[in-house]
Amino acid sequence: MFRQSLLKKIKKSGLIGRGCNNFLVAEKWEMVKRVKGAEKFVVCNISESEPGIFKDKYILEKWPQLVLDGINLAMHEIKAKKGFVYLNPLYYGEFQASLEQIILKNNYSIELFEKPLHDYVGGEETAVLNSMQGLRVEPRLKPPYPTKVGFYGAPTLIHNCETFYAVSLTNSGVYKNTRFYCLSGVDRANDVKELATDLTVRAVLQEFDHTPSVDFFYQVGGGAAGFCYNYKQLNRKFEGSPAIIIYKNNDSEQAIVMKWLDFFRKESCGQCVPCREGTFRLRNLMYTYYQGGKLDKKAFDDLILSLQKTSLCALGRTATNAVVSYFKNVKGI
Repeated sequence: MFRQSLLKKIKKSGLIGRGCNNFLVAEKWEMVKRVKGAEKFVVCNISESEPGIFKDKYILEKWPQLVLDGINLAMHEIKAKKGFVYLNPLYYGEFQASLEQIILKNNYSIELFEKPLHDYVGGEETAVLNSMQGLRVEPRLKPPYPTKVGFYGAPTLIHNCETFYAVSLTNSGVYKNTRFYCLSGVDRANDVKELATDLTVRAVLQEFDHTPSVDFFYQVGGGAAGFCYNYKQLNRKFEGSPAIIIYKNNDSEQAIVMKWLDFFRKESCGQCVPCREGTFRLRNLMYTYYQGGKLDKKAFDDLILSLQKTSLCALGRTATNAVVSYFKNVKGI
């Protein structure tokens, strides 16, 4: 009755995973449960390496017990004997002792795993599994998906920190359809608020006491893969991560654009040609332009199309988000 009651609560809540894919939690659990006669695992992915996103750190500071409780509940539901918490190196150093104390006190069958490097692609769910298995940290071809073929080939349930936090609240009957929003940028310290899930970007900014104006533009969804909008385009719901970075319109365009392009060039794992070559060439193309050269618009458009349509994983496909939306929405060209 305990396990059936929990899944029923999750279905009724309509809880959506707090990663970027907006997948129903109950459906994911049922996929893993349907696989018969196999050892199963649960993984809490706390690699959190997108610039401008720091909500998992905030949760670990305030409610680590609830996160571990959510993992344990999931293990009972899918009949997994082992759970893992996959932490980026900074979080591992900061939270290892407190998390292990909670695990020991509650006799949870959960193990902490330190991410080898603070790399971006290492947060992709199959790259996480490769990392934990001691393999090259790069995404796997999908399908099969981890729900069927995951950690060491076994069905594996993967969620991020906030999702397991919400699972614990749902089980206790206190989940209120909220999520965590991050705000950073000019003249502001990093800030996190727990607010309703269905707010627009403009409404969230107002909750943080910021009034949008012509003086600013906004990167929504993170400081690398997030899209850029002008102050008139904020009456929209969030796509991807609920994070906002505020920029002044008179900030150096070159510094901002090159920061995005340098990030993806550095973080590409190099596994697929479109991303490995595309991020490198796009960065060099724009660097030449900012040094006074002429922008090769055809080469620019071809690189964008190739990255978006042929990259193996989301890193390459989203490497164009910021720069393309900046020129379209902020510069109007």
